[in-house]
Amino acid sequence: MSERRPYRRPVDPKWWWKPGAYRAYTLRELTGVAVLIYGAVLFFGLLSLSRGPESWAAFLQFLRSPVSVLLHLALLVAVLYHVKTWFEILPKTQPKIIVDGKLVTPETITSYATWAAAACSLVLLLCTLWVTR
Repeated sequence: MSERRPYRRPVDPKWWWKPGAYRAYTLRELTGVAVLIYGAVLFFGLLSLSRGPESWAAFLQFLRSPVSVLLHLALLVAVLYHVKTWFEILPKTQPKIIVDGKLVTPETITSYATWAAAACSLVLLLCTLWVTR
């Protein structure tokens, strides 16, 4: 007697490219790779800084190259999209928030979280500028 095998529905290899939620999800997850690449650039910057002035100067020269500028522009667009979608997902991943008996809308949560992140980024930028002056 043969062994039973479960039915496996055929799946289109390009299922992720269909319009709608799959494409948005795939694009959002791919922008995580841009975050990884940018983190690697920062890591190599720290590594070159630790290796001395010549290595740091070479790293800065690389950052000034047209290829690096284009790479950073592409990474900026991808990271901004990643951040935007992350803040949009934020209210969906946490429990319902009720203040004074009213449900806080997802738009309100996203708005406050975005402003809080922008304020923290501004404070960090100002502290960095103050330390380096």
